Amino acid sequence: MARDDKFMQVNFLRGVPADEALKPVAAVFGKAYQAVLDEFGDRLVQYQTPGLSNFLGFVPLKRTIASRFGLPGDPDKRVICTNGGMETLSFLLRSFPPGKIATDAVTYDRVLQDIARHGHQAIGVAYGKDGVDLDALDASLATEDVHLFYQVGYHHNPLGTTVSLHNMETAAQVCARHATLHVIDIAYFELRYDGAKNTLVNLQEYGANTAMLGSFTKTLSPGTKCGFGILPERVVSQMTPVISNARLNPNYPTQAAINYLIESSFYDTHLQYLANVYRPRMNMTNQIVAKRFGHLSLPNLTGGFFLGLWLPGIVDENEFINRVKQRGVTIAISQVFPPGMKEKYCVDRQQSFFRLTFPAFSPPEIEFGINVIADIYSELSVI
Repeated sequence: MARDDKFMQVNFLRGVPADEALKPVAAVFGKAYQAVLDEFGDRLVQYQTPGLSNFLGFVPLKRTIASRFGLPGDPDKRVICTNGGMETLSFLLRSFPPGKIATDAVTYDRVLQDIARHGHQAIGVAYGKDGVDLDALDASLATEDVHLFYQVGYHHNPLGTTVSLHNMETAAQVCARHATLHVIDIAYFELRYDGAKNTLVNLQEYGANTAMLGSFTKTLSPGTKCGFGILPERVVSQMTPVISNARLNPNYPTQAAINYLIESSFYDTHLQYLANVYRPRMNMTNQIVAKRFGHLSLPNLTGGFFLGLWLPGIVDENEFINRVKQRGVTIAISQVFPPGMKEKYCVDRQQSFFRLTFPAFSPPEIEFGINVIADIYSELSVI
């Protein structure tokens, strides 16, 4: 049957997992909860239990995370488990007095909101082909008193790119030289779909000044709300009073259930399942963007959830967005720039930036949505 595009609606703002990704998780979580309740009993639904749980998380999950990501040392002193990745970042930001936080020149909008919410000032650092511009980072940290540099390392939100290992490791060295904490967001580290595997920064070599923030939101479920931080011991000590004053404990049953799913064969099998679900959607995104915008500089997606699309020559962003919406496709002005960076990357270069998400949509929906954007762009672009 022929497809009728008149009735198709695509909301490229929905950075959510596909329904198909959540069904296997929903089917197994009941078994996981029952298994951990059978094993740990009422200790799991109590406040902290020495050796099993504390307000920094469920201890067995902390050990599992440390083992999975190659963390040396005592996991209970280096890993925290939280009610989501953004809560981890929030606790970290709250543990510093108001000051300056460096980020990529284009970064996750929620991070910028959190920086401002906790009284800090965001400092944007120029990016290069393989990640942050290392000379610009060195110059920024040399002239500014910066608490930390936040870098999205893998399958960047919102750019869609992956930072090279050399760039992350050199950034770690630059940060260490200036006594600035290096924070790598690894939320999408395990979400690669092209058959290759991402390589993690070596925590044995760089872990003394490098923190990693992760989440099971996209790999398992947003609704279960579980994130984690892998941090230098001194930073965990710095964050502990903030965490203990904010809440007595996180969700131990959920953390225990997630630990059960990781220790069993389910988690790694599910990651492969996700790759199989998302690969055709990613491939369609790459193909149709290359076909319709091949004259522009484009990332080649290898995983994650997002594509960053730079479009030169749009005079009126609101008109462009409204025209696209009239055709059934939702995009929005991106709030992803630290102060001064939109002027540098958009205004001065006469281009607009849009973040598109692909996992929640079928390949035909992705093709339709990007074709609409390309059609309206060809009508309105002055270049």
